[in-house]
Amino acid sequence: MSELKQSKTEWTSDNWHKVCGEFTFHPNFRYQMRDKKKDGRIVWNVKVPDLENAWWEPQFEFAYDIWTSIIVSKGAVNQRGEHSVGLFAALYTEDQWHSKTTMRVTPLAKVRPVEGPSYSFRGTFPTEKRIECDSGKYYVEWAIRRIENDDTRDRQGDGGPEGVIVWDSDAAEIKRRIAINQNVYG
Repeated sequence: MSELKQSKTEWTSDNWHKVCGEFTFHPNFRYQMRDKKKDGRIVWNVKVPDLENAWWEPQFEFAYDIWTSIIVSKGAVNQRGEHSVGLFAALYTEDQWHSKTTMRVTPLAKVRPVEGPSYSFRGTFPTEKRIECDSGKYYVEWAIRRIENDDTRDRQGDGGPEGVIVWDSDAAEIKRRIAINQNVYG
């Protein structure tokens, strides 16, 4: 399964900084190898993917650029200054996502690194969680925010892009493709 990506641009609360953010969710299909079996017997020295025990091992990828207005707010911009930026991503099951509006919910996986000071960044963070294949729908909430009062000489303002990605853990299609490609059952 390919990655799921969202790109957004937002002005900070004071309209002096434009935060261009991109968030990518990498599901990462994983499996181990096993001996190939044919007619109930092991075919020695032939390894094939063990698709019955496969899993997902997701990662979060963040990228951003911060542009600062030169003379007037929301005017001409250039890339300068040092900015403290907070990155946030959380992975929720469908039940957790729907319960979130009425009660506090701990996400299945969460990262909250603070990067900075910088005006440009790209990095990937593992969730360190294994998710079973075909275990339902998941919601990935993310945000890239410039932090206010970061002790820089630049004009202050906080804010940035945020979003939600819906991901289905169904693995039937990828398992079928791997089985055909690797001749698992033949």
